[in-house]
Amino acid sequence: MNAPSMLYEILSEKFNDIIDKESSSQLWSGCGCVNRMCLDGMDVVVKFAQVPTQLIHRNIVQTDFALARKLKSYQIELAFYQQQAARLDGVCLVPKPIHAVQRDCTTCLVLSDFSGDGFRAESDPCTEHHHQVLTWLADFHSYFMIQNDIGWQEGGYWHLATRPDEFQRMAHSELKTHANSIAALIRDCPYRTQIHGDAKIANFVFNSELAVLGYDFQYLGSGLGIQDVMLYFTSVFDNDGLYTHADELLEYYFVKLADNLITKHSMQNSRDIVSCWRELWPVVWSDFHRFLLGWKPDHFKINDYMCEQSQNTLRLVRG
Repeated sequence: MNAPSMLYEILSEKFNDIIDKESSSQLWSGCGCVNRMCLDGMDVVVKFAQVPTQLIHRNIVQTDFALARKLKSYQIELAFYQQQAARLDGVCLVPKPIHAVQRDCTTCLVLSDFSGDGFRAESDPCTEHHHQVLTWLADFHSYFMIQNDIGWQEGGYWHLATRPDEFQRMAHSELKTHANSIAALIRDCPYRTQIHGDAKIANFVFNSELAVLGYDFQYLGSGLGIQDVMLYFTSVFDNDGLYTHADELLEYYFVKLADNLITKHSMQNSRDIVSCWRELWPVVWSDFHRFLLGWKPDHFKINDYMCEQSQNTLRLVRG
């Protein structure tokens, strides 16, 4: 059965009136589609994922390991919406789950259409947009400090354990030599939460009052909140922007995080978490740098700021 037919078969088991509203957009490397639809009078977004036997990508040849990782990412996201999304009411905004189905290598996720509530993507974010996203992240991270084992064992798509293929292709360098030590500094941090895992600007939308909603939870999992902050910065700032804004905005995030943590932990514990994560700021950059060098060594995100953070980390792990 082809993908469109399977999608309609799955939806028809739950909904009587199925109307396509606009052309679908494709998921990464032919893994499915996202459709805006009207189901029994409700405006929804349907994310239908069906991982093929071979992913086609211009930069890499996919292995069975990579295929399994991509399939699990859709299953992780489906489980998040089934088990956790409703609990975030009053914490931070995410799409509301309406229906979810998983069958072998296929997942179908029906979510509320946030565009109907006035939420739109922002391609040229200003400081206030950054503040709103960082507040969302601080709210998300502080909430999950007390429940940090619901997604991937390690969240994010770039950490060493989930990228053996890219590590094998990576040219020899100090970052490759010390990759395991760098990964251990992150993995062994005693203060862990759930991270979004793909907190780029494209996965946040804003309404006219600059309220922010986050979506796309395929790489949700255990990690350090600053991993999300780092990835967000890579999606909105070039090298000059990082040198100009990163320190100030990182402090903004830490203030918001600490304010939240104090309500759930002791003040000393809150300070310890912020202090530990602050020290690991260059480490999470070097970990992402290692991934990019294996994924696409001429990637535009590799810049002087990132390389400086990696050098800071290498001085730490050389001993």
